[in-house]
Order: sequence, then structure tokens, then C-alpha cells
Amino acid sequence: MKIIGTNGDKTFKVIPRQFVSGAITINLTSESTGATINKTPTASADGNYMSFVAAFGTLTEGDFYMLEVKNGAAVIYKDKVFCTDQTINQANNDYYSVNDGEYTTENSFDNDYIIL
Repeated sequence: MKIIGTNGDKTFKVIPRQFVSGAITINLTSESTGATINKTPTASADGNYMSFVAAFGTLTEGDFYMLEVKNGAAVIYKDKVFCTDQTINQANNDYYSVNDGEYTTENSFDNDYIIL
């Protein structure tokens, strides 16, 4: 699964079934709406990976997409994409949170309850 932001250019590094240098076709399909975005970026070899840059416009926060990369009619790569603007870095224990900005924890360590 790839994790991308909602705006700007997206750089992908993938291991495809067939390496291509040149024009490829990308289909990004939303799993919630079924809408498909088609792009034709240029792919290049990057070590053992194929890399390409695509600008999809504004994507929906918290939505899943299916990424399909084609060389002509042949599908050379498929993956699931999750779109979020949260900072995610597992090395720093920064994980995705559904409640980001909506739920705060109390760390006072007392057992006082306030009833309104």
C-alpha cells in the first residue's frame, strides 16, 4: 500500500512486472465514488525500481484508491493507495489516527471526574 498526500505531485517508485522507460498510463480509481483519474507520465529506471511523477489534483482525505499502471494495454503494476495529509513515520512512532485533531487525552493522573 502506498500513502500519499491530497495535493501536489506524487512520486512513485514501484517494482513492475515489466520495466518501461517512456510513456505509461496511470488509472487512479476511488473506492468510495468509483471515479477514475487518468494520467500519462513518463517512467524512468531508478536502480531496481521504476519511478514516475504524477499530479492527480486534489484527492479526498482518508479515501482509498486503486492504482493501475499500464504499458499500452498490458497492466504492469497494481497497488492500493491511501490518501492523507497526516505525518506518518513509523520510525518516529507517528501513525495514522482516525481521530486526529478530534480527540484529546487527559494526562493528569488523578481520578477526578467532572459531571456537567
